[in-house]
Amino acid sequence: MTAVSPLSPARPRVLVLCPGPWDKQALGARFDARYELLYAGEELIETPSLWDGVRFNVFRWVDQTVKTWRGQGLAGVVGTGDYPGCMLASLVGEQLGLPVPPPAAVVQLSHKYYSRRIQQKLVPEATPGFEPLDPFGGPPKLQRLGYPLFIKPVKGTMSIRAQRVHNAGEFRQAVHFSWRERMTKHLLLRPFQHLLERYTDGKVPAWHFIGETLLEGTQVTVDGFVERGRAVVMGIVDSVMYPGTISFQRFESPSGLPGPVQEHMRQVAVRLMEGSGFNHACFNIEMFYDPAQDRVSVIEVNPRMSYQFADLYERLAGMNTYEAQLALAVGQPVPWRAASGQAGAAASFVLRRFSDARVDQVPSAEEIAQVKERFPGTIIQVLCAPGERLSDHDQDVGSYRYGIINLGAPSRDELFERYQQVERMLTFRFS
Repeated sequence: MTAVSPLSPARPRVLVLCPGPWDKQALGARFDARYELLYAGEELIETPSLWDGVRFNVFRWVDQTVKTWRGQGLAGVVGTGDYPGCMLASLVGEQLGLPVPPPAAVVQLSHKYYSRRIQQKLVPEATPGFEPLDPFGGPPKLQRLGYPLFIKPVKGTMSIRAQRVHNAGEFRQAVHFSWRERMTKHLLLRPFQHLLERYTDGKVPAWHFIGETLLEGTQVTVDGFVERGRAVVMGIVDSVMYPGTISFQRFESPSGLPGPVQEHMRQVAVRLMEGSGFNHACFNIEMFYDPAQDRVSVIEVNPRMSYQFADLYERLAGMNTYEAQLALAVGQPVPWRAASGQAGAAASFVLRRFSDARVDQVPSAEEIAQVKERFPGTIIQVLCAPGERLSDHDQDVGSYRYGIINLGAPSRDELFERYQQVERMLTFRFS
Protein backbone atom coordinates (compact mmCIF):
# COMPACT_ATOMS: atom_id res chain seq x y z
CA MET A 1 0.00 0.00 0.00
CA THR A 2 1.28 3.47 -0.88
CA ALA A 3 2.14 5.56 2.18
CA VAL A 4 -0.41 8.33 2.64
CA SER A 5 -0.12 11.73 4.27
CA PRO A 6 -2.66 13.18 6.72
CA LEU A 7 -6.00 13.84 5.02
CA SER A 8 -6.55 17.37 3.71
CA PRO A 9 -10.13 18.39 2.78
CA ALA A 10 -8.67 20.91 0.32
CA ARG A 11 -6.93 18.12 -1.65
CA PRO A 12 -9.30 15.21 -2.38
CA ARG A 13 -7.51 11.88 -2.20
CA VAL A 14 -7.78 9.91 -5.47
CA LEU A 15 -6.62 6.35 -6.10
CA VAL A 16 -5.31 5.78 -9.65
CA LEU A 17 -5.53 2.10 -10.57
CA CYS A 18 -3.22 0.42 -13.08
CA PRO A 19 -1.46 3.65 -14.09
CA GLY A 20 0.29 3.54 -17.44
CA PRO A 21 3.00 5.71 -19.04
CA TRP A 22 0.49 8.34 -20.20
CA ASP A 23 -0.95 8.64 -16.69
CA LYS A 24 2.45 9.12 -15.10
CA GLN A 25 3.56 11.68 -17.65
CA ALA A 26 0.29 13.62 -17.73
CA LEU A 27 -0.46 13.63 -14.01
CA GLY A 28 3.05 14.07 -12.65
CA ALA A 29 3.08 16.99 -10.25
CA ARG A 30 0.67 19.22 -12.17
CA PHE A 31 -2.37 18.33 -10.05
CA ASP A 32 -0.59 18.12 -6.70
CA ALA A 33 -2.01 21.43 -5.49
CA ARG A 34 -5.59 20.19 -5.95
CA TYR A 35 -5.50 16.39 -5.53
CA GLU A 36 -3.54 13.87 -3.55
CA LEU A 37 -2.93 11.14 -6.13
CA LEU A 38 -2.12 7.62 -4.97
CA TYR A 39 -1.29 4.68 -7.21
CA ALA A 40 -1.95 0.94 -7.09
CA GLY A 41 -2.20 -2.04 -9.42
CA GLU A 42 0.74 -1.21 -11.67
CA GLU A 43 1.71 -4.88 -11.71
CA LEU A 44 -1.56 -5.78 -13.41
CA ILE A 45 -0.67 -4.12 -16.71
CA GLU A 46 2.27 -6.49 -17.20
CA THR A 47 1.88 -9.82 -19.00
CA PRO A 48 1.44 -12.41 -16.23
CA SER A 49 3.47 -15.56 -15.85
CA LEU A 50 1.58 -18.83 -16.29
CA TRP A 51 1.46 -19.34 -12.53
CA ASP A 52 0.35 -15.80 -11.76
CA GLY A 53 -2.27 -15.89 -14.51
CA VAL A 54 -3.82 -19.10 -13.22
CA ARG A 55 -3.80 -17.91 -9.59
CA PHE A 56 -5.19 -14.41 -10.20
CA ASN A 57 -8.81 -13.90 -9.19
CA VAL A 58 -10.26 -10.53 -10.16
CA PHE A 59 -12.93 -10.48 -7.45
CA ARG A 60 -10.45 -11.44 -4.75
CA TRP A 61 -8.14 -8.65 -5.94
CA VAL A 62 -11.01 -6.15 -5.81
CA ASP A 63 -12.05 -7.28 -2.32
CA GLN A 64 -8.47 -7.00 -1.07
CA THR A 65 -8.05 -3.55 -2.62
CA VAL A 66 -11.29 -2.37 -1.05
CA LYS A 67 -10.17 -3.72 2.32
CA THR A 68 -6.81 -1.97 1.97
CA TRP A 69 -8.24 1.43 1.10
CA ARG A 70 -11.47 1.54 3.08
CA GLY A 71 -11.20 4.13 5.80
CA GLN A 72 -8.23 5.85 4.12
CA GLY A 73 -10.26 8.91 3.13
CA LEU A 74 -10.50 8.24 -0.58
CA ALA A 75 -12.69 10.71 -2.46
CA GLY A 76 -12.39 9.00 -5.83
CA VAL A 77 -11.02 6.10 -7.86
CA VAL A 78 -9.75 6.45 -11.42
CA GLY A 79 -8.69 3.95 -14.07
CA THR A 80 -7.90 5.34 -17.51
CA GLY A 81 -6.58 2.10 -19.01
CA ASP A 82 -8.74 0.05 -21.33
CA TYR A 83 -8.04 -3.24 -19.55
CA PRO A 84 -8.11 -3.72 -16.67
CA GLY A 85 -7.88 -0.16 -15.26
CA CYS A 86 -11.32 1.28 -16.03
CA MET A 87 -13.08 -1.95 -15.04
CA LEU A 88 -11.26 -2.34 -11.74
CA ALA A 89 -11.91 1.31 -10.88
CA SER A 90 -15.65 0.81 -11.32
CA LEU A 91 -15.64 -2.36 -9.20
CA VAL A 92 -13.52 -0.90 -6.39
CA GLY A 93 -15.30 2.44 -6.43
CA GLU A 94 -18.74 0.85 -6.28
CA GLN A 95 -17.86 -1.08 -3.13
CA LEU A 96 -16.40 2.06 -1.55
CA GLY A 97 -19.50 4.10 -2.39
CA LEU A 98 -17.62 6.50 -4.67
CA PRO A 99 -18.88 8.08 -7.92
CA VAL A 100 -17.88 5.56 -10.61
CA PRO A 101 -19.61 4.13 -13.68
CA PRO A 102 -21.74 1.04 -12.96
CA PRO A 103 -19.54 -2.05 -13.49
CA ALA A 104 -22.17 -3.66 -15.73
CA ALA A 105 -22.07 -0.69 -18.10
CA VAL A 106 -18.26 -0.66 -18.21
CA VAL A 107 -17.99 -4.41 -18.80
CA GLN A 108 -20.66 -4.55 -21.48
CA LEU A 109 -19.41 -1.48 -23.35
CA SER A 110 -15.87 -2.93 -23.22
CA HIS A 111 -16.99 -6.12 -25.01
CA LYS A 112 -17.48 -5.40 -28.70
CA TYR A 113 -20.42 -7.81 -29.12
CA TYR A 114 -22.38 -6.73 -26.04
CA SER A 115 -21.58 -3.14 -26.84
CA ARG A 116 -23.05 -3.64 -30.32
CA ARG A 117 -26.25 -4.95 -28.75
CA ILE A 118 -26.50 -1.76 -26.69
CA GLN A 119 -25.82 0.34 -29.78
CA GLN A 120 -28.42 -1.59 -31.79
CA LYS A 121 -31.03 -0.69 -29.18
CA LEU A 122 -30.09 2.98 -28.70
CA VAL A 123 -28.63 4.13 -32.06
CA PRO A 124 -29.74 1.51 -34.60
CA GLU A 125 -29.15 3.82 -37.56
CA ALA A 126 -25.46 4.07 -36.59
CA THR A 127 -24.93 0.35 -35.92
CA PRO A 128 -23.62 -1.97 -38.67
CA GLY A 129 -24.64 -5.61 -39.02
CA PHE A 130 -22.71 -7.89 -36.67
CA GLU A 131 -22.50 -11.38 -35.23
CA PRO A 132 -20.17 -13.25 -32.85
CA LEU A 133 -17.50 -15.60 -34.24
CA ASP A 134 -15.66 -18.43 -32.53
CA PRO A 135 -12.00 -18.31 -33.63
CA PHE A 136 -11.39 -21.87 -32.42
CA GLY A 137 -14.51 -23.48 -33.87
CA GLY A 138 -13.40 -24.09 -37.46
CA PRO A 139 -14.85 -22.24 -40.46
CA PRO A 140 -17.41 -19.66 -39.29
CA LYS A 141 -21.06 -20.51 -39.80
CA LEU A 142 -22.28 -17.05 -40.70
CA GLN A 143 -25.93 -16.52 -39.79
CA ARG A 144 -26.53 -12.89 -40.78
CA LEU A 145 -23.43 -11.68 -42.60
CA GLY A 146 -21.68 -12.56 -45.83
CA TYR A 147 -18.18 -11.99 -47.16
CA PRO A 148 -16.36 -9.67 -47.25
CA LEU A 149 -16.60 -8.68 -43.59
CA PHE A 150 -14.47 -7.04 -40.93
CA ILE A 151 -13.38 -9.14 -37.96
CA LYS A 152 -11.80 -8.18 -34.65
CA PRO A 153 -11.48 -9.63 -31.14
CA VAL A 154 -14.40 -8.80 -28.84
CA LYS A 155 -11.72 -7.61 -26.42
CA GLY A 156 -8.59 -6.16 -27.93
CA THR A 157 -6.50 -3.02 -28.23
CA MET A 158 -4.73 -1.06 -30.97
CA SER A 159 -6.55 -2.94 -33.76
CA ILE A 160 -4.56 -6.10 -33.01
CA ARG A 161 -5.92 -8.95 -35.20
CA ALA A 162 -8.54 -6.59 -36.66
CA GLN A 163 -8.78 -6.96 -40.42
CA ARG A 164 -10.96 -7.42 -43.48
CA VAL A 165 -11.52 -11.00 -44.68
CA HIS A 166 -12.99 -12.04 -48.02
CA ASN A 167 -13.62 -15.75 -47.49
CA ALA A 168 -13.44 -18.61 -44.97
CA GLY A 169 -9.79 -19.28 -45.81
CA GLU A 170 -8.77 -15.72 -44.97
CA PHE A 171 -10.80 -15.96 -41.77
CA ARG A 172 -8.95 -19.12 -40.67
CA GLN A 173 -5.61 -17.47 -41.44
CA ALA A 174 -6.56 -14.30 -39.55
CA VAL A 175 -7.54 -16.19 -36.39
CA HIS A 176 -4.75 -18.75 -36.44
CA PHE A 177 -3.09 -18.85 -33.02
CA SER A 178 -0.19 -20.97 -31.87
CA TRP A 179 -0.72 -22.91 -28.67
CA ARG A 180 1.47 -20.39 -26.87
CA GLU A 181 -0.64 -17.53 -28.23
CA ARG A 182 -3.83 -19.31 -27.19
CA MET A 183 -2.50 -19.83 -23.69
CA THR A 184 -1.41 -16.19 -23.40
CA LYS A 185 -4.75 -14.93 -24.75
CA HIS A 186 -6.75 -17.04 -22.30
CA LEU A 187 -4.59 -15.99 -19.34
CA LEU A 188 -4.80 -12.29 -20.19
CA LEU A 189 -8.56 -12.43 -20.73
CA ARG A 190 -9.43 -14.80 -17.89
CA PRO A 191 -10.29 -11.94 -15.47
CA PHE A 192 -12.48 -10.32 -18.14
CA GLN A 193 -14.22 -13.65 -18.72
CA HIS A 194 -15.07 -13.82 -15.01
CA LEU A 195 -16.55 -10.33 -15.25
CA LEU A 196 -18.60 -11.35 -18.29
CA GLU A 197 -20.03 -14.30 -16.37
CA ARG A 198 -21.27 -11.90 -13.69
CA TYR A 199 -22.44 -8.94 -15.80
CA THR A 200 -23.69 -10.52 -19.08
CA ASP A 201 -25.44 -13.67 -20.26
CA GLY A 202 -21.96 -15.15 -20.83
CA LYS A 203 -22.79 -16.51 -24.27
CA VAL A 204 -19.91 -14.76 -26.08
CA PRO A 205 -16.61 -15.46 -24.25
CA ALA A 206 -13.82 -12.94 -23.87
CA TRP A 207 -11.60 -14.68 -26.45
CA HIS A 208 -14.18 -14.73 -29.26
CA PHE A 209 -14.26 -12.41 -32.27
CA ILE A 210 -16.99 -10.31 -33.83
CA GLY A 211 -17.77 -10.04 -37.53
CA GLU A 212 -19.25 -6.83 -38.94
CA THR A 213 -20.40 -5.42 -42.24
CA LEU A 214 -17.72 -3.26 -43.85
CA LEU A 215 -17.62 0.42 -42.99
CA GLU A 216 -16.05 3.10 -45.14
CA GLY A 217 -15.28 6.77 -44.85
CA THR A 218 -13.49 9.18 -42.53
CA GLN A 219 -12.67 7.80 -39.09
CA VAL A 220 -12.79 9.96 -35.96
CA THR A 221 -12.85 9.73 -32.19
CA VAL A 222 -15.61 11.53 -30.28
CA ASP A 223 -14.48 12.41 -26.75
CA GLY A 224 -16.78 13.30 -23.89
CA PHE A 225 -17.95 12.58 -20.36
CA VAL A 226 -21.14 11.73 -18.50
CA GLU A 227 -21.86 13.78 -15.38
CA ARG A 228 -24.90 12.92 -13.24
CA GLY A 229 -26.47 11.11 -16.21
CA ARG A 230 -25.90 13.93 -18.70
CA ALA A 231 -23.49 13.37 -21.58
CA VAL A 232 -21.25 16.18 -22.80
CA VAL A 233 -19.13 15.94 -25.96
CA MET A 234 -15.81 17.76 -25.63
CA GLY A 235 -14.60 17.41 -29.18
CA ILE A 236 -13.86 15.28 -32.23
CA VAL A 237 -10.42 14.11 -33.36
CA ASP A 238 -9.71 12.87 -36.90
CA SER A 239 -8.05 9.44 -37.08
CA VAL A 240 -5.81 9.42 -40.16
CA MET A 241 -4.38 6.16 -41.51
CA TYR A 242 -1.17 5.51 -43.37
CA PRO A 243 -2.26 5.35 -47.03
CA GLY A 244 -3.57 1.96 -48.06
CA THR A 245 -3.56 0.56 -44.50
CA ILE A 246 -5.71 0.42 -41.37
CA SER A 247 -2.77 1.57 -39.22
CA PHE A 248 -3.09 4.99 -37.60
CA GLN A 249 -0.64 7.64 -38.82
CA ARG A 250 -1.92 10.46 -36.62
CA PHE A 251 -4.84 11.73 -34.57
CA GLU A 252 -5.53 15.33 -35.53
CA SER A 253 -7.70 18.10 -34.13
CA PRO A 254 -9.74 20.11 -34.86
CA SER A 255 -11.65 17.73 -37.10
CA GLY A 256 -11.96 18.56 -40.75
CA LEU A 257 -15.47 17.13 -41.05
CA PRO A 258 -18.33 19.51 -41.93
CA GLY A 259 -20.11 21.10 -38.98
CA PRO A 260 -23.47 19.31 -39.55
CA VAL A 261 -21.70 15.92 -39.63
CA GLN A 262 -19.92 16.67 -36.37
CA GLU A 263 -23.21 17.73 -34.79
CA HIS A 264 -24.80 14.46 -35.90
CA MET A 265 -21.92 12.54 -34.29
CA ARG A 266 -22.40 14.49 -31.07
CA GLN A 267 -26.09 13.59 -31.01
CA VAL A 268 -25.35 9.90 -31.58
CA ALA A 269 -22.76 9.93 -28.78
CA VAL A 270 -25.11 11.64 -26.33
CA ARG A 271 -28.00 9.25 -27.00
CA LEU A 272 -25.76 6.22 -26.75
CA MET A 273 -23.91 7.13 -23.57
CA GLU A 274 -26.91 8.49 -21.68
CA GLY A 275 -28.98 5.43 -22.60
CA SER A 276 -26.25 2.93 -21.74
CA GLY A 277 -26.26 3.73 -18.00
CA PHE A 278 -22.64 4.89 -18.08
CA ASN A 279 -21.94 7.71 -15.62
CA HIS A 280 -19.32 9.66 -13.64
CA ALA A 281 -16.47 9.27 -16.12
CA CYS A 282 -15.02 10.20 -19.50
CA PHE A 283 -15.59 8.13 -22.65
CA ASN A 284 -14.47 8.02 -26.25
CA ILE A 285 -16.34 6.62 -29.24
CA GLU A 286 -14.75 5.77 -32.57
CA MET A 287 -16.99 6.58 -35.54
CA PHE A 288 -17.00 6.59 -39.34
CA TYR A 289 -18.56 9.13 -41.63
CA ASP A 290 -19.32 7.80 -45.12
CA PRO A 291 -19.91 10.84 -47.39
CA ALA A 292 -21.24 8.66 -50.24
CA GLN A 293 -24.04 7.40 -47.98
CA ASP A 294 -24.11 10.50 -45.75
CA ARG A 295 -24.02 8.04 -42.87
CA VAL A 296 -22.47 8.09 -39.41
CA SER A 297 -21.58 4.68 -37.94
CA VAL A 298 -20.21 3.69 -34.55
CA ILE A 299 -17.01 1.63 -34.75
CA GLU A 300 -16.63 0.98 -31.03
CA VAL A 301 -17.14 2.49 -27.59
CA ASN A 302 -14.36 2.87 -25.04
CA PRO A 303 -15.77 3.53 -21.54
CA ARG A 304 -12.72 5.52 -20.47
CA MET A 305 -10.92 8.73 -21.36
CA SER A 306 -8.54 9.01 -24.33
CA TYR A 307 -5.35 9.54 -22.36
CA GLN A 308 -3.38 9.91 -25.59
CA PHE A 309 -5.50 12.94 -26.52
CA ALA A 310 -5.58 14.68 -23.12
CA ASP A 311 -3.01 17.30 -24.06
CA LEU A 312 -4.61 17.88 -27.49
CA TYR A 313 -7.69 19.28 -25.75
CA GLU A 314 -5.52 21.37 -23.46
CA ARG A 315 -3.78 22.91 -26.47
CA LEU A 316 -7.02 23.60 -28.38
CA ALA A 317 -9.69 24.08 -25.70
CA GLY A 318 -7.53 25.17 -22.79
CA MET A 319 -8.36 22.19 -20.55
CA ASN A 320 -6.61 18.85 -20.16
CA THR A 321 -9.14 16.01 -20.07
CA TYR A 322 -7.45 14.50 -17.01
CA GLU A 323 -8.89 17.51 -15.20
CA ALA A 324 -12.38 16.45 -16.27
CA GLN A 325 -11.78 12.84 -15.21
CA LEU A 326 -10.47 13.81 -11.77
CA ALA A 327 -13.41 16.13 -11.12
CA LEU A 328 -15.85 13.38 -12.09
CA ALA A 329 -14.06 10.88 -9.85
CA VAL A 330 -14.57 13.03 -6.74
CA GLY A 331 -18.10 14.14 -7.61
CA GLN A 332 -17.21 17.76 -8.36
CA PRO A 333 -18.68 19.72 -11.29
CA VAL A 334 -16.54 19.36 -14.39
CA PRO A 335 -15.09 22.79 -15.22
CA TRP A 336 -15.39 22.10 -18.93
CA ARG A 337 -15.66 25.07 -21.19
CA ALA A 338 -15.58 25.31 -24.96
CA ALA A 339 -12.82 27.90 -24.87
CA SER A 340 -9.77 28.50 -27.01
CA GLY A 341 -6.34 27.23 -26.10
CA GLN A 342 -3.01 28.55 -27.29
CA ALA A 343 -2.80 26.30 -30.37
CA GLY A 344 -4.81 26.38 -33.56
CA ALA A 345 -3.99 22.75 -34.43
CA ALA A 346 -2.70 19.73 -32.54
CA ALA A 347 -2.01 16.08 -33.28
CA SER A 348 -0.71 12.82 -31.88
CA PHE A 349 1.65 11.35 -34.50
CA VAL A 350 2.33 7.60 -34.48
CA LEU A 351 5.78 6.46 -35.66
CA ARG A 352 5.61 3.11 -37.47
CA ARG A 353 7.49 0.70 -39.66
CA PHE A 354 5.81 -1.78 -41.96
CA SER A 355 8.37 -4.52 -41.44
CA ASP A 356 9.73 -6.01 -38.25
CA ALA A 357 13.19 -4.98 -37.14
CA ARG A 358 15.70 -5.10 -34.32
CA VAL A 359 15.97 -1.87 -32.33
CA ASP A 360 19.55 -0.59 -32.37
CA GLN A 361 19.09 2.94 -31.00
CA VAL A 362 16.35 5.13 -29.53
CA PRO A 363 16.39 8.88 -28.77
CA SER A 364 18.60 9.90 -25.88
CA ALA A 365 17.39 11.93 -22.93
CA GLU A 366 19.40 14.83 -24.33
CA GLU A 367 17.62 14.63 -27.71
CA ILE A 368 14.22 14.56 -26.04
CA ALA A 369 15.17 17.51 -23.83
CA GLN A 370 16.29 19.49 -26.90
CA VAL A 371 12.93 18.85 -28.58
CA LYS A 372 11.04 20.02 -25.51
CA GLU A 373 13.23 23.10 -25.22
CA ARG A 374 12.59 24.00 -28.85
CA PHE A 375 8.88 23.13 -28.78
CA PRO A 376 7.65 23.44 -25.17
CA GLY A 377 4.86 21.05 -24.21
CA THR A 378 5.79 18.39 -26.75
CA ILE A 379 5.13 14.86 -25.48
CA ILE A 380 7.34 11.99 -26.67
CA GLN A 381 6.64 8.35 -25.92
CA VAL A 382 9.37 5.86 -26.91
CA LEU A 383 7.70 2.46 -27.28
CA CYS A 384 10.76 0.24 -27.67
CA ALA A 385 14.28 -0.28 -26.31
CA PRO A 386 17.63 -1.21 -27.83
CA GLY A 387 18.05 -4.95 -28.26
CA GLU A 388 14.33 -5.63 -28.65
CA ARG A 389 12.50 -6.56 -31.80
CA LEU A 390 9.46 -4.45 -32.62
CA SER A 391 7.41 -7.65 -32.74
CA ASP A 392 8.20 -8.23 -29.06
CA HIS A 393 5.40 -5.72 -28.39
CA ASP A 394 1.68 -5.97 -29.23
CA GLN A 395 1.23 -4.54 -32.71
CA ASP A 396 -1.38 -3.97 -35.40
CA VAL A 397 -1.68 -6.38 -38.31
CA GLY A 398 1.18 -5.57 -40.68
CA SER A 399 2.75 -2.59 -38.88
CA TYR A 400 5.00 -1.89 -35.91
CA ARG A 401 4.72 1.17 -33.65
CA TYR A 402 7.91 2.50 -32.12
CA GLY A 403 7.05 5.99 -30.91
CA ILE A 404 4.42 8.70 -30.42
CA ILE A 405 4.83 12.47 -30.71
CA ASN A 406 2.16 14.89 -29.44
CA LEU A 407 2.49 18.56 -30.27
CA GLY A 408 0.56 21.68 -31.20
CA ALA A 409 1.06 24.74 -33.38
CA PRO A 410 -0.71 27.98 -34.34
CA SER A 411 -1.81 26.51 -37.68
CA ARG A 412 -2.12 23.15 -39.40
CA ASP A 413 0.71 23.94 -41.83
CA GLU A 414 3.02 24.87 -38.98
CA LEU A 415 1.98 21.73 -37.09
CA PHE A 416 3.35 19.51 -39.86
CA GLU A 417 6.49 21.63 -40.19
CA ARG A 418 7.14 21.21 -36.45
CA TYR A 419 6.50 17.48 -36.64
CA GLN A 420 9.04 17.04 -39.42
CA GLN A 421 11.61 18.97 -37.40
CA VAL A 422 10.93 16.88 -34.28
CA GLU A 423 11.20 13.64 -36.21
CA ARG A 424 14.62 14.70 -37.55
CA MET A 425 15.79 15.55 -34.03
CA LEU A 426 15.00 12.08 -32.65
CA THR A 427 17.35 9.20 -33.50
CA PHE A 428 15.75 5.81 -34.06
CA ARG A 429 17.90 3.13 -35.73
CA PHE A 430 16.84 -0.38 -36.75
CA SER A 431 18.44 -3.36 -38.42
